[in-house]
Amino acid sequence: MNFPLIHNIHYTWTGWPTPDISFPPEPDAAFFASLVLLWAKDGLELVSREWKQNLLHMSFRAEPGVSPVFCASRVKGRLQHALRAKGLPNAFSRKVSVRALGINVSDIVTRYLRNQTVHADYADPRYLRQFSDAAEEDASLDLSQPIETGSGRYWYNLHMVLVTENRVKIGKEDFLPKIPAAVEKWASGSGCAVKSVAVMPEHIHLLFRGAPDKSPAELAESCWSILNRGAGCRLYSDRIYIGTCSEYTLRAVL
Repeated sequence: MNFPLIHNIHYTWTGWPTPDISFPPEPDAAFFASLVLLWAKDGLELVSREWKQNLLHMSFRAEPGVSPVFCASRVKGRLQHALRAKGLPNAFSRKVSVRALGINVSDIVTRYLRNQTVHADYADPRYLRQFSDAAEEDASLDLSQPIETGSGRYWYNLHMVLVTENRVKIGKEDFLPKIPAAVEKWASGSGCAVKSVAVMPEHIHLLFRGAPDKSPAELAESCWSILNRGAGCRLYSDRIYIGTCSEYTLRAVL
């Protein structure tokens, strides 16, 4: 199923040359113009670049079907091919770095989720307390730490919001007990680590570290499917928001 995701996804990619080798001087505008077109076909829009002899640093706005691993592969691969075509040195180190960035830093998103029920306006405090009791936060999970793989380091934190179908309100007596268990099942099966969960009557917030080989779209679809399967009906609609975040904001890069 293809979701009409509301998304805000940005990645930065950093590559280094092999030891004792330097990158050539920054190529001309035509070199990047052709790369921009190729990356656009991959779902990556070049936003900024920094070209130094000891590192290359680029930021991209990404489509939701682009995973960090795919981003790393296409950015490095197309750069290598373009440099070879111009007869320029392109001895890249095997190690790269990909960081997901957002408008807000991860700590701000964590605090926002923590305060969801505190600021909610519902007449019955007992009803609201049910959702406060369902909230979860893993204090041991440090989202500032990367995922280390054989090819590099990935900082891949995501904030996702799902809305109930037709804005139906859920309660403890029906769906509420099933949701945390469904979130846990989804995280375990998809290789994600959940930092915070805030269940509200008409929507749910999730802040989590994603598996870098899975795109935001894949993770959103699998979460939607497992939550609804756990509820036993189409509790959540396909109106989903997903966005990247980190300990740095987009502003720090752009």
